[in-house]
Amino acid sequence: MTLTIKPLAAAIALVSVQAYAEDGKHHFDIPAQSLAAALQQLSAQSGTAMLYAEQSTNGKTSPALVGEYTIEEAVRKLLNGSGLTHSINADGTMTLKPAGNDSSATMLGAVTVIGKTAYDATDPYNLDYNRPNATTATKTDTPLMETPISVQVVPKAVLADKQSMTLPDAVNGHVSGVLGRTGGGYLYDNFVIRGLAGSGFGDAYRNGLFNRQDIYDIANIEQIEILKGPAAVLYGRIEPGGLVNYVTKKPRDTPYYSLQQQFGSYDQYRTLIDATGPLDDNKTLLYRVNGSYTDNQSFREFVGNERFFVAPIVTWRPNEKFETNLELEYKHDRLNADYGIPAVNGRPAPIPITRTLKDGPQRQLMESTLIGYDWTYRFNDDWKITQRYQFKDWSLSGPTLYNYLGLQDDQRSLNRIATTGVQDVMTHSGNIDLNGKFELLGSKHNLLIGVDGFHATTESHDADSPAPAIDIYNPIYGQVDFAALTNENAFFYRKESWVGAYVQDQITLFDKLHILLGGRYDNVTTGSNFTPASLAAAKAGRVEQKDDAFSPRAGVLYQVQDWLSVYGSYTESFSSNNGVSASGASFDPQEGQQHEVGIKTQSQDKRFSSTLAFFHLTKSNLLTDDPNQADPNFQILAGKIRSKGIELDLAGQVTDQLHLLATYAYTQVNYVEEFSGLRGNRLENVPRHQGSLWGTWQFNEAFKAGLGVVAIGKRPGDSNNTFILPGYARLDAMAAYTHRIGQHKLTAQLNINNLLDKEYYANTDGGSLGAIPGYPINVLGSLKYEF
Repeated sequence: MTLTIKPLAAAIALVSVQAYAEDGKHHFDIPAQSLAAALQQLSAQSGTAMLYAEQSTNGKTSPALVGEYTIEEAVRKLLNGSGLTHSINADGTMTLKPAGNDSSATMLGAVTVIGKTAYDATDPYNLDYNRPNATTATKTDTPLMETPISVQVVPKAVLADKQSMTLPDAVNGHVSGVLGRTGGGYLYDNFVIRGLAGSGFGDAYRNGLFNRQDIYDIANIEQIEILKGPAAVLYGRIEPGGLVNYVTKKPRDTPYYSLQQQFGSYDQYRTLIDATGPLDDNKTLLYRVNGSYTDNQSFREFVGNERFFVAPIVTWRPNEKFETNLELEYKHDRLNADYGIPAVNGRPAPIPITRTLKDGPQRQLMESTLIGYDWTYRFNDDWKITQRYQFKDWSLSGPTLYNYLGLQDDQRSLNRIATTGVQDVMTHSGNIDLNGKFELLGSKHNLLIGVDGFHATTESHDADSPAPAIDIYNPIYGQVDFAALTNENAFFYRKESWVGAYVQDQITLFDKLHILLGGRYDNVTTGSNFTPASLAAAKAGRVEQKDDAFSPRAGVLYQVQDWLSVYGSYTESFSSNNGVSASGASFDPQEGQQHEVGIKTQSQDKRFSSTLAFFHLTKSNLLTDDPNQADPNFQILAGKIRSKGIELDLAGQVTDQLHLLATYAYTQVNYVEEFSGLRGNRLENVPRHQGSLWGTWQFNEAFKAGLGVVAIGKRPGDSNNTFILPGYARLDAMAAYTHRIGQHKLTAQLNINNLLDKEYYANTDGGSLGAIPGYPINVLGSLKYEF
């Protein structure tokens, strides 16, 4: 490449880079300063070498540059008003020269610099609210604009701006039609998606593997991917509403360290660490350690949690073909679970939302250890094989009180059960996938063939006893002697295992038509037993039930323009039934079916996207009481739920200063077949209308502020529709100031949630005795040091 300059001016600047991918971006954090210094920082932060005559930048300044940009975008912003122009040559190189340069010139030898492609979504400094690719819907790294399914991604930049502290908080208000909640008190995180709730035992997936039954810590979460609709083709047994899959942070070959201290209202304190980098000079062995210590009280009396969490991971990549990760997670919680407020006269009882109906500050111990590994071998650029496995040991022990005995006729005396005991859950999950790309008769194929499995056992033994009733309007605490609960009288055992095989092909025709075809066969064995005798008797009395099913999926997407796609899909799923029939015969599995059509858009720089989806979903073969039998334990297949609605999601960067999230969902979900009196009823915790709007404005390189609202319509609190949770609108705000200390960053941040101090109820546990109040106005501060 050559560059011409005027002999007397001697004013040239040359930047030459190897052609970048269209979405190749670097993170830049360059303050307003002299142009020469800014170009030097651009070189240091992008890894791009530069050559320019010193005179060309004399006396010139550049504006601040903060965020993710391609080299071309970054240079254009820095040169604004400098009198220098840039051009991109046919070979992908870039030339900077004085404006008005003419042909009288001398020649300067060419300089070529090799750069690397860089849209790095895992960069700790990445500020993007949008992700153009995701893996959850297809188990392949596929652009969302080519995926005929509704998938939404919540990246870590959103989690950081909102200072989310739990997985339900991380999705609430960020994804349409999704409600993260805690079922049965603060024991298991689970999610209502498109009106259908999970099992109540925690339904999140971790890196594509089922991670059942937990309160999930987000200290090591990179991003959260929400797949809407039935997902049985790739994941087996799961609710047809969809799934939440969180992706954990992986080691990086560039050192990065951060220390963050959060502190807030109601004695909330949380310390987080993140450290990563190479362990050897060749960068074949990498590490990362994420950890947190949390000591949170609550506006609710006696409710709180003390947690220690650590998650180390090591990556080994001896060559370009092979990579493996070995990881550990350990979590230790001391918590007092919140079981909410009972309903009275069609509304949550009119008592202070600070009041709990427990007996005091007694806490339970929740402990979990997770060990996992994965490896990938690439045969070539097109074919690879991946295997994943994780083992988890989860336990819960200690005293607690349940509200399950309900209110007495006076509508003020709440009957409770006191219990103390131990529950142990051990799970194994894993899969192996073969993925390859090839062309056949002018069509492009991305083929996935895989098998997966899940195995879990649950053992519990408790001492239960009715506890003294408590007056919800004038409570007296300290009435229960948990030490007297020594005779175990409740034993439970459950064992379940499933194995599935699946095949999927993503076909591309004419570079615009994308067809998704897939199918899966599952074999499931379940069975549980409850007895007052002994754990051995519970195991011996367990009756197994076996189910198998085939689940298909098909979708078509047409990319009308680079920025516009239209799609449609049909999906099925299944889940086993464990009830008892009068004849003793087993039941057919529950089935889910969904039709969906939608529109997706994406900006040219892939930093802003939207999805508009219309769906019709049914879940059938639900069990209901047998009307021909006096014994209520006998059931028949007569239940069916229908969910239909519209969902809109927008996310990304609108301008250099404005990041935006907006959601809206209209969801109509009802029982359409039921012999138990539920027909026509709406499902609990599902509003007809819900929406949110959140935006942040980057005033300059140091200061950022954000404001947003979450609006939820009124919702039934239980399946019988005996009471209603009122609708509400909650206003949240944030402000952050970043100060650079050399190459290090210190960020002070303040979040104010429920700014107008609206009293509201977040959700229920599914019954009429557990409405969970939302937080009143609260402040969360943070100091974060990154180096």
